[in-house]
Order: sequence, then C-alpha cells, then structure tokens
Amino acid sequence: MKKFKLFTIVILSGFLFLQACDDDLFDVNETFTFEHEFVVYAEEASVQMTSLLDLTEKDDLIDQYGSKIKEIEVQGVKYWLKTFNGSEEQMLNTLHLQVANPDGSDKKTMVQLENIVLHQLVNNPASLPIDTEGVSKLEDLVEIPPHTLMYFLDVNLNEVPADFTIVFEVTAKMTANPLN
Repeated sequence: MKKFKLFTIVILSGFLFLQACDDDLFDVNETFTFEHEFVVYAEEASVQMTSLLDLTEKDDLIDQYGSKIKEIEVQGVKYWLKTFNGSEEQMLNTLHLQVANPDGSDKKTMVQLENIVLHQLVNNPASLPIDTEGVSKLEDLVEIPPHTLMYFLDVNLNEVPADFTIVFEVTAKMTANPLN
C-alpha cells in the first residue's frame, strides 16, 4: 500500500511539474534555407516579374510544423546568378525585391541594390543588405499558415537583352512547439 501511495505521489508530482513548466521547454529550434529563382529573359532594359511561393511545398520543415510554428527569424539573404549570357559590362542599374501577401497586396521592400556588375555574380553568392520592414513581412508570411508569399522583382539594366537566372536564398531560424 505504501508503494502505491508513493507511486501515486511521484506521478502526480511529475504531472504538476510538467503543467508548471514553461511552454518554451518543448520548443524546437531549426535553421533552414529556401531559395527562389527568377529566369530573366527580355529585350527591354526594365523588367518586372512576380512569383508565388508556397513554402509548404518547398520546405519539409515548414510542412512538418505548419501551425505549430511560433516564430520565424530571417538571419540572412544571399543572391547570385545561376546562368548569365551577356557582356562583361552589363549591369543592374537597380534591383528591387519586394515581398507581399499571396494576393499581391501589402508589398514591402526587402532588398534594394544599385550598380551591380552581373558577370561577377555568376556562381558567386553575395550577402544582401536587407530592409527590416520587408524582412518582418517575410517572417510573418512564412510563420503564419498558409506559409505562402508573393515576390516582386523589378530590375533595370544598362544594356539589353537580359538573359540570366538570379537566385535568392533566405536563411531563417524557426521556433516551433510540436505539442501545441
């Protein structure tokens, strides 16, 4: 009988301990990356492109934790050219990368660049200076279901034709609680 009482007290104490524990005790923290490519082929010096990105299809981690994600923190953004067919003098006069809701509303600028020599970016990832307003928008869209966002790319070149593939890679830290 004493063993049963002692066992019951231990079980109840353990249950009360778990109830009193901070929710953060069971949090999972994972760092992940996701990429998106824009294939730019145009005869005009100014090019605008949009692309819808569903991260549940692109990243297993987002698909796995879904609505259990508590926070997404962007740690960095890189870009490079995967392919390039142009002269050594061809430049991006300006580049603007914006992020928006899946329907295209509420655009926020993530990246603004000027005077970038394209051939120097071929298979040469470079870190980007990022705008906090755009990054906050990206974090919110990745964190909250349906984990979908729309990118807007606007480039202006010094010479045409434009024929390159530009890749943007986002590195982020996810905090999720699988018990929620």
